[in-house]
Amino acid sequence: MYTRTVAALTACEGTDTASGKPNSVHSASDQPPAAGNAPATDDKKTATLPDMIGKGLQSAQDQAQAAGFYSLTSHDALGRGRMQAFDRNWKVCSQTSTPGEHPTDTKVDFATVKPEETCPATDEGAAPQAAGSTMPDFTSKSVKVARQALDGSTSITVAP
Repeated sequence: MYTRTVAALTACEGTDTASGKPNSVHSASDQPPAAGNAPATDDKKTATLPDMIGKGLQSAQDQAQAAGFYSLTSHDALGRGRMQAFDRNWKVCSQTSTPGEHPTDTKVDFATVKPEETCPATDEGAAPQAAGSTMPDFTSKSVKVARQALDGSTSITVAP
């Protein structure tokens, strides 16, 4: 036989019988500031973004977060469209934004390769331009990259 116990706590506003003052679970500091007393939101925090090139992706992400940057992405620098599912299995070839002083809400993107691979001279994994009136050049790109760049109604035939 099983026994279930259910407990619920509720807080009610009332009056402290000893002092006659209002007794509430909320304090004045919990209330939003009155109009005109709101803190300024124009102040953007800035921090120094370190140079992460050559580091493992996991270490680079940890270091960027320690510096105050949390908008982090990564991609396959060889243009194969591989996902960086295990951050420890990738190394950083390049980064955007560049090292230096930036607002902490700046997006940081790491171009990565597997540790045993050589970094390309130029980032081949940057998102290809969307197909327009001319077909983008997908030479040396994966089928996955081509599918991501083309409209879903586009037919793709892969030939050996």
